[in-house]
Amino acid sequence: MRRLVSISILCAALPVAAIAQETPSRSPEDIVCELTGDCAAEAEQPDADTVGERGRARVSATRGFSLSRPAKSGTQASTATSTTGTSSAARAGAAAPRTTGKKAVKTASVSKAKPVATRPGRVDLRLSFPLASAELSPQAKAEARVFAQALQLPQLSGKKFVIEGHTDSQGGREYNIDLSQRRARAVADYLVSLGVSRDRFEVRGYGYDRPLPGRSAGSQDNRRVEAVLVS
Repeated sequence: MRRLVSISILCAALPVAAIAQETPSRSPEDIVCELTGDCAAEAEQPDADTVGERGRARVSATRGFSLSRPAKSGTQASTATSTTGTSSAARAGAAAPRTTGKKAVKTASVSKAKPVATRPGRVDLRLSFPLASAELSPQAKAEARVFAQALQLPQLSGKKFVIEGHTDSQGGREYNIDLSQRRARAVADYLVSLGVSRDRFEVRGYGYDRPLPGRSAGSQDNRRVEAVLVS
C-alpha cells in the first residue's frame, strides 16, 4: 500500500517538473535589449534614509525640512554645531545608520538588475541540441516562442534576421555544415509556424567554424542557434 502511494505521488509530480523545465530563461523585452540596446530603465533605488531595519521603505514626515532650535551657549552650542556639520556631511555622501534610542537602525539599498546588451545586433537564442540532432526540444521551443514574441514588439517589428546554425567539432566539416543549416532551418520553420513571416529570415549554417568565445570547437555549448539583425 505504501509503495502504491509513493508511485501516485511521483506520477502527480511529473507534469509539474515538465512545466518547470519548459520555462523560458528570459522575456521578450530582454531579447529586445540584447539586440538593440533599448533596455528598460533601472528601477529607482530608495533613499537610504527611507529604508528601515527590515529593508522596508519608510516615509519621514520631516523629510525635506530643517528643524532649528535656539543656539545654546558654551559647550552645548559647540556640540550643536558639530552635530549639524555631521548631518550635512551624511546627506552629501553615503547615509549613516540612523539610531532610535539605544538601538541602531541599519540602512539598506534596494536595486533591480537590468538586462545588458553585450553584443547589440546579435542574440544567442539559447537553444541546445543533442549530438547530431536538429530536433527542437520542448525547452528549445519555449525559448523560440519568446523570440517570436519579441519580433512582434515595436522595436523589432518588420526587422529582418539571419538565423545562424552552429555545431561542435565532432564529425567532418561538410556533415556539420549541413547539420548547422538544418538546425537554423528548424528554428526558422518553427517561428513561421508561430505566425512570423518567412521573408523576415535568412538561414545560414557555419558548422564548427565559429565556436563561442572562450570555448573550444569541441564544446557542446557550440550546438546553438543565433539570430543576427540585418535590417
